[in-house]
Amino acid sequence: MIPMVDLKAQYAGIQEEVEAAVLEVLRSGWYVMGPQHNALEEEAATYLGVKHGLGVASGTDALHLALRAAGIEPGDEVITTAFTFVGTVEAILYIGAIPIYADIDPVTFNIDPAAVEAVVTPRTKAILPVHLFGLPADMDAIMEIADRHGLAVIEDAAQSIGARWRDTMTGGIGLAGCFSFYPTKNLSAAGDGGLITTNSDEVAA
Repeated sequence: MIPMVDLKAQYAGIQEEVEAAVLEVLRSGWYVMGPQHNALEEEAATYLGVKHGLGVASGTDALHLALRAAGIEPGDEVITTAFTFVGTVEAILYIGAIPIYADIDPVTFNIDPAAVEAVVTPRTKAILPVHLFGLPADMDAIMEIADRHGLAVIEDAAQSIGARWRDTMTGGIGLAGCFSFYPTKNLSAAGDGGLITTNSDEVAA
């Protein structure tokens, strides 16, 4: 049987470095929120060009916490795309908010700003674009819509770490960006992990 995901070859290429790092953590006795965790947050923030990087347990947790930090409450509408991993919508539903689906651009497969504009209502409080396959959504148009309607923008950048829109890395354009370190992602963990990025001191708090 051929497994759907087999990361043995990837591990073989970094085995010595990874095992040394794991042993360093184990021998330190500091397994939660230790210096390696802090170093990851600082290095990620520097690389992505943002003020804050906040390590969390998963990409889904990153989305949930970013939405909470943006003030999204039960009954609020959050515009997003249905063409995404289930965690994007789970994070919205977990708060009790209502996902509103906007269609995708048939060329990029990313959320279509014109479709976003068409579904904005008085109950809309945020837009949650997903940058699929390393290709950012049209953030100029999305930010213009958000600014005009007073909406928060939370980027799902789980599939786009290192990608840029104009001169800005994904995850640094909206109020917050959310990344996943699931084993199948571009930058992955042995297990799971996530990151919230933001330039807002209030969100980071």
